[in-house]
Amino acid sequence: MGVYKRLSDVPDRYRLHHHANAYEGRDVWEEFLTEHLFPRFDSDRFKEDARRAGRYWKEHMAERGRHHALATPADVETWMADLLDRLKLKTAYNSYWVRVERFYHWLQWHTEHPHTHHPVLMAAADGGAAGEVWDEKMARRRGGSKR
Repeated sequence: MGVYKRLSDVPDRYRLHHHANAYEGRDVWEEFLTEHLFPRFDSDRFKEDARRAGRYWKEHMAERGRHHALATPADVETWMADLLDRLKLKTAYNSYWVRVERFYHWLQWHTEHPHTHHPVLMAAADGGAAGEVWDEKMARRRGGSKR
């Protein structure tokens, strides 16, 4: 999850919104795809699905007035709630959650990014729609699925 488990634990100086200027005009999602995902998974279908997930994520974040690499747990929660209103849990998890969770994990492990916390995992810890998707992930690890 990172050094901090809840956004309220993150000192203000480490909050991601302080880095908005450094990310302005930068498509970090595309960097993630080309540097990390596509070298490992290069089928056309995979690339299409990953780009779709990123497009929806970036649109959501733009509507919330933030760069897609600088989310809060609340941003993740509202996105997941919207997806679960429109999609089955299984689809929300497979097509969207997995990619955004991996994106923030990638950001945390690259020193050129200031990510000391993982807003996707924080949102899951808070419950709600993100928690429901997390429960799906855990059910799959145990060999099942919620639905």
